[in-house]
Amino acid sequence: MTVISVVLGRAFHYVDGVLPFSFGGTDFPIDDILAVCLLVYYGVTTLLDAASGDGEKMNEEQEEAELAVSKFSGNGAGLVSVASTLASTFVLVFVAEWGDKSFFSTIALAAASSPPGVIAGSLAGHGVATLIAVLGGSLLGTFLSEKIISYIGGSLFLAFAAVTLVEIATS
Repeated sequence: MTVISVVLGRAFHYVDGVLPFSFGGTDFPIDDILAVCLLVYYGVTTLLDAASGDGEKMNEEQEEAELAVSKFSGNGAGLVSVASTLASTFVLVFVAEWGDKSFFSTIALAAASSPPGVIAGSLAGHGVATLIAVLGGSLLGTFLSEKIISYIGGSLFLAFAAVTLVEIATS
């Protein structure tokens, strides 16, 4: 998903070069402005969700995830079981990530930033998040509430928007 998101973001960036937008004699970076808007939108909505404490929505997502995991968990052993688990996990993650905030955020960052940097950062971020989820998801939940994690996530979206806006202003 990371590479697909980066490719879509770069395609949007190249389309922006073809579009005849100019402001004050210079090209108007519509792709970068849209990236900032998208990041601000996700930051604000994530912070508002955290502030409203929409526990019902979070519980519903957790129940859906637990149901999906229970469907894929098997008691088999051997190579067939490993291959089945690998394929099931791939499909589950691919479908869950398609159209997710991280998907669109990666597109936005790739439209405004260096593709290798976005790919490396996204893969590192997904890797760390997955490692935390696999090794300590329930343990982490005892120390940090979903509300705190949402506040951190929303703040990061806004920070990325601010950095992108500064890059637009200085270029």
